Amino acid sequence: MPHTAGKRLVEAIRKQLERIDYFCSAENISPNVAVHELRKTFKRLRALLRFYVDFPVEFPVSFSTQIKFFGRSLTQMRESHVNILIFDRISGNNKLIPDRKVKLVREKLADKNRDLIEKGFLAAESYLPFVNFSKALEEQMETMGVDIPAQIQFASQLINSYEQSYNLFQYVSVQSDPEMLHELRKKMKQLYYQFDFIRYQHPRFFRPKTFQLNTITEQLGEDHDLFVFLNDLSDFKTEFSYEELEIMENQVQHLREINRIKLFPKLKHFFTDTPEVFMQKAETIFKTLTITKKAL
Repeated sequence: MPHTAGKRLVEAIRKQLERIDYFCSAENISPNVAVHELRKTFKRLRALLRFYVDFPVEFPVSFSTQIKFFGRSLTQMRESHVNILIFDRISGNNKLIPDRKVKLVREKLADKNRDLIEKGFLAAESYLPFVNFSKALEEQMETMGVDIPAQIQFASQLINSYEQSYNLFQYVSVQSDPEMLHELRKKMKQLYYQFDFIRYQHPRFFRPKTFQLNTITEQLGEDHDLFVFLNDLSDFKTEFSYEELEIMENQVQHLREINRIKLFPKLKHFFTDTPEVFMQKAETIFKTLTITKKAL
């Protein structure tokens, strides 16, 4: 007999807990990779726990609050590493800025990243709260001992996540404030993790949408990364002249414009269905699945 979605949800959550333990203890990967993977794991875990929103006794809000805090505690470290990657991209073929200046700024970016990693992740085993949280959640799941959510509850959460994303999309455009697009990305990333989990329940409907979400959230992430880098460029006014800073800013803005031009048709295509239409489709799918399982 195939596993129910509830049982698979328990397995999916446990897999994320295993990832937390692994990336906190692995010695064969760089700290920056560990930080990046931990952030993704916490985001996925938080999205999956949303399926238990109707069970506050078994899964208190405090779990989600802690996960949110952990993710934010890693943000500066991750952004400092991404800044290095973006700087390498835009300075690699730039012949208008002296190599010595490029080398100097790159070293400063690397020093900042190294310092943040040392203090925020490696020093005094700063990752221990992550491991302790993982153990606490695992114990809670052992105590619970059952796979609680029913089909209708999975449908309800997906509908809610879709509606939140759809409503935010109504207020954004190619010229929108970066922070507004970042908020949309957070909602769509939650939706992506939930779709990615449930897509095997009805591959024909959820699988293509999962792939769409993956592409869209990557592009939204690119917009935010470039925005953060653009703001942090002001830290190097003493290394770069005004003209050199302007050259780099123009390059970053150009990358952002291209990214947004490609992004918005995909967003429009993804949100073809209104929340009401999506709700009808989702409820029909999950009712069909329930009837099928009862027949088996």
